[in-house]
Amino acid sequence: MTTVTLNNGVEIPLLGFGTAAIGEWQQDDSYVTETILKAMGVGYRHFDTASVYGNERALGRAIRDSGIPRQELFITSKVWDSEQGAGTRSAFERSLERLQLQYLDLYLIHWPAPAYTRETWEAMEKLYEEKKVRALGLSNFRQSDIEQIATFASVRPTCNQIELHPYLTQKPLVDFCQFHEIAISCWSPLGSGSWSGVAKEDKPVADPVIVELAEKYGVNAGQLILKWDIQQGRIVLPKAESVPNIVANFELYGFELSDEDIEKIDGLNRDHRYGADPDSAYEDNLNVKVPD
Repeated sequence: MTTVTLNNGVEIPLLGFGTAAIGEWQQDDSYVTETILKAMGVGYRHFDTASVYGNERALGRAIRDSGIPRQELFITSKVWDSEQGAGTRSAFERSLERLQLQYLDLYLIHWPAPAYTRETWEAMEKLYEEKKVRALGLSNFRQSDIEQIATFASVRPTCNQIELHPYLTQKPLVDFCQFHEIAISCWSPLGSGSWSGVAKEDKPVADPVIVELAEKYGVNAGQLILKWDIQQGRIVLPKAESVPNIVANFELYGFELSDEDIEKIDGLNRDHRYGADPDSAYEDNLNVKVPD
C-alpha cells in the first residue's frame, strides 16, 4: 500500500517529505531547493510545507526545476494562526504565489484557534468549491476542535496532521479520527528532528525495544517506526537532509511487521510531546511571524 484514499476520493501518498526547518528554521535558499530535488530524485512525490515554514518559494523552485509533471506531485501547505479568519483566503493566495502553483492538493489549518475556526473553514470551503485545492484538512486538532467543525462544515475534513511517534501514540484521538474517516498524518514521526535540541538517546529511535526490533527485521530504527505507521494506514512526513537518510526513509518495502511487534511499539507510549501542545500553543504561535 503506497497511497490512501481520503474521504473525498483524493489519493494521497502514505510517505511524504517534511520540509520544516531544512537547514535552519524559515531558511529559503538554494540549499533547501537542492535538498527537495534530491528527495524528488529518490522518488518522493508528496511534499508538506506551510506558510510559517518560510520555504514555500524553495519548494516552488524545486517543483519547477524537477521537470516532474504537476499532476504527479502532491503538495500540502497550511494557514498559520495569525492568518486565520478573515485573512485565510489571502494567506492561501500568497502560498500559491510563493509555490508558483495553480492549485494545492491539500490545505490545512495549522493549529486550532476555535474563535476563528468557522470563518477559516468557510473560506477554505470556497477555495475547495473553486477547485483551487483538492482536499481540506486539519493539523494539531483535538477531538473537541473536530466536533466544533462538525456543527457547521459542509465539506468534511479529510485528514488531521498531528505529532505522532512511539512515545506519543495519541490512540484516543487516532481512533476518533479513523472512526469518522479522517486520515491521520504524522509530523515528527521519528520523535522530533535535530532542530529540537533533543538528544538522540532521548528519542524513540534509541529505545531498546525499537533497536531490538530493527535488528530483527534487518532495517534501521527510523525505517521500523515509519513502517509501523504506514502498515496501520497512517501518512508519515519524515524530514531528512543527507542522501543516505532521504533514501533510507523511502525504502520501506521488503519487510512487514507482525501484529505482535506493532503492539510492542504501541506499548512504548509515554504521552510525551516534543512539539507544542494544542491546549496552549495558540498564544505563543501568534508571536511567530510568517515571512513575506
